[in-house]
Amino acid sequence: MKTYLSIDLGAGSGRVIAARYDGSTLAMEVVSRFDNTPVELAGHLFWNLPSLLQNIRDGLRAAAAKYGEIASVGVDTWGVDYGLVDKGGRLLGLPYIYRDRRNTTMNTEEVFALVGKRALYDTTGTQFMDFNTIFQLHAERSEPASLLDLADRLLFMPDLVNYALCGEKANEATVASTSGLIDLQTRDFSPSLLTKIGVLGSLLRTPVAPGTVLGPVRGVPGLEGVPVVAVGAHDTASAVASVPADPATSWGYLATGTWALLGVETSAPILTDDSYELNYTHEGAANGKFRFLKNCTGMWMIQELRRAWGEEDGAKPSYDDLMHEAEAAAPFRSLLDPDYPQFQTPGRMPAKIVEFCRLTGQPIPETRGQFYRAAMEGIVMRYRQVWGELARLTGRRREVLHMIGGATRDAMHCRMTADALGAAIACGPDEGASMGNAVAQMVGLGDLRDFDDGRRLVRDSISISRWTPGPDAAAWDEAYPRWLAAKQRADGIA
Repeated sequence: MKTYLSIDLGAGSGRVIAARYDGSTLAMEVVSRFDNTPVELAGHLFWNLPSLLQNIRDGLRAAAAKYGEIASVGVDTWGVDYGLVDKGGRLLGLPYIYRDRRNTTMNTEEVFALVGKRALYDTTGTQFMDFNTIFQLHAERSEPASLLDLADRLLFMPDLVNYALCGEKANEATVASTSGLIDLQTRDFSPSLLTKIGVLGSLLRTPVAPGTVLGPVRGVPGLEGVPVVAVGAHDTASAVASVPADPATSWGYLATGTWALLGVETSAPILTDDSYELNYTHEGAANGKFRFLKNCTGMWMIQELRRAWGEEDGAKPSYDDLMHEAEAAAPFRSLLDPDYPQFQTPGRMPAKIVEFCRLTGQPIPETRGQFYRAAMEGIVMRYRQVWGELARLTGRRREVLHMIGGATRDAMHCRMTADALGAAIACGPDEGASMGNAVAQMVGLGDLRDFDDGRRLVRDSISISRWTPGPDAAAWDEAYPRWLAAKQRADGIA
């Protein structure tokens, strides 16, 4: 039995998971879970990297004590955020959170003025979001005392954790692809873009591919000398690497979590006028292909509702209780756009939903079940819109949508998605990022030939729950135009 350790960090929590390989199947065992709680300093939001590293090391030590010999360690996190390291190897401040207030539309427009909006898209193929790394770096360069003047290297969040574990300062390819700085043709950082925003190219290195062995673990008792392997360091890249797709079928994927990333794998970029206008993105896949996708708001609204109710009642309500309350609520009463700008910042989610409904002339939710159902229906309506756009942009409708991530444990979510999309849905694995992380480690160590072998291993290792459109599908067809109308009204107000 071989054991690979997947460190999987999300925007709200982290975990260390042991992937146990018996020669034919892969079993995932949670070693530790911990909160990822940001800190606020001088009005800005930062990731508490020291706390994260302490929790990671504690989890690694627990795994070494429990399992003995460890084959390797891999790290995946969210994209775009970074830290700066000086020539002495010291971190220059805590990394900013992508939801921090310095990431504004005005900042984005200033970058467009410097490099050209369409030229930026044609170079990088990256979806424009106010918190893309390129825009964050412009904000940093605009500071009176910019840390860029003191920096020697830029490391994205998973790169920082790898550096802390093994001392190697490497930029991994899939997380680099979220930055808005990677040239689609060279698959390297664009010197021209860096120059135009005033960033030295020496801060970054040609990205390493998933499966690259970086170096041995240092400073963690019981794991010294265990190799750290660069995996699909962007958590969605790792999640998509775990998709148990049958190569004989055409398929798309939906990686669910705080964000919902809905897309397909392609061998070449799609840089059409429609792709540009609809703001689709190209991110690196662990197998070297492109993940052509739309980044939508996922369970963020649900998480924020639970947090608000927990602050009121002293404890967060369980997902199961909320799902039962939502199932008892009337469908399509209040139609929400999950990507509405005011929903993207932390706090006051119930009040923000009330404001949205007032602005769009809809009934205001009155119970937790009505709030929860409205949020979930809005999320799934957005899936439906993107699924249709993907079919148009790629010229084909896929036979099956693979849903991966923790939200696949919500039966109502899966059923709604099948009904709304009118598509066959295959759910699993629920720990997709951790499983894909382990697959990349196995490829790097030669225990698997390639990522296709990894997908076969995942198929052999999990139970897949399948959903097809049911009798409620017609109701989604009827409600969809009303959702579009509410979204358009909100867009006009925003």
